[in-house]
Amino acid sequence: MTEPVSPTSTDPPGPAAIPTARVVPQRTWGSWAWLAPALAVVTVAALAYQAISQRGLPIQITFSNGRGISAKDPVNCRGVQVGVVERVRLDSTREGVIVHVRLLPDAESLAAEGTRFWIVRPEVSLKGVTGLDALLGPRYLEVVPGKAGSPRLTTFDGLEAPPPIGELLPGTLEVVLRATRRGSVTIGSPVTYRDIRVGRVLDLRLSADSTRVEVLAGIEPRYAPLVRDNSRFWNASGVGVDFGLFGGLTLRADSLESILTGGIAFATPSKKMGERVSNGHQFDLATEVDADWLTWEPVIPLNGEATPSRP
Repeated sequence: MTEPVSPTSTDPPGPAAIPTARVVPQRTWGSWAWLAPALAVVTVAALAYQAISQRGLPIQITFSNGRGISAKDPVNCRGVQVGVVERVRLDSTREGVIVHVRLLPDAESLAAEGTRFWIVRPEVSLKGVTGLDALLGPRYLEVVPGKAGSPRLTTFDGLEAPPPIGELLPGTLEVVLRATRRGSVTIGSPVTYRDIRVGRVLDLRLSADSTRVEVLAGIEPRYAPLVRDNSRFWNASGVGVDFGLFGGLTLRADSLESILTGGIAFATPSKKMGERVSNGHQFDLATEVDADWLTWEPVIPLNGEATPSRP
């Protein structure tokens, strides 16, 4: 018996399944390619800013003479280094030298109006020895800060000598004394009242018309009330000699300091005491004292003190 043979299918096959594409997101760093350069730029800018800010503020100081100051010499304020000298060059526009200084970042406030600079150097005088550390070590610049809140400056005229102590006290009264000649008065000479030092000579200069000598005197704040608009100033330097017909020879001299370094004295009238004066007030400087001036005994309370009682 023959088994039935399954007929071979002649029908065309059904349609094949059409493949579909599946989109797979590819991981790429193309969109982040700008991040590395940006970070590098930010890093470089931050480092540059930090380097610039840490360098401090550059300023220029003009002196008539360099006195041995040179690059890398320190700049000190109250015994602390606040800057460094970067360069010293001749001033092409006028006689003198220009010292280029860079202040440390935490000392940039010194670049203000009223700040004073001078070159510390060894000096021996009748007042003693100063600048001994400059003899043993390098020369350096010393700084006295100006008043807080003063406008910023980056160019200064340096002092040729250290300022007197009285000049450094805030509230110092500065008056101008006009004389025909300088005599033996020098910068730093004492200004006395009843033979008590109450100030110092801060500067000497010719008047604008060159006919007089102008002495800038600084009176310490405590003693400023002693100076009135009718006070009298005289040159107390040197020794005076009086020949009396019956009294013989009489020597007149102020303190030893005024004899050696020059000095100025003043007195204020007892009666009709004038008004207090402000900075810049001008007085005539007499060549010698009038006898009446030595008899004046005004009662003038000093700053912060009670009015003294008179006997």
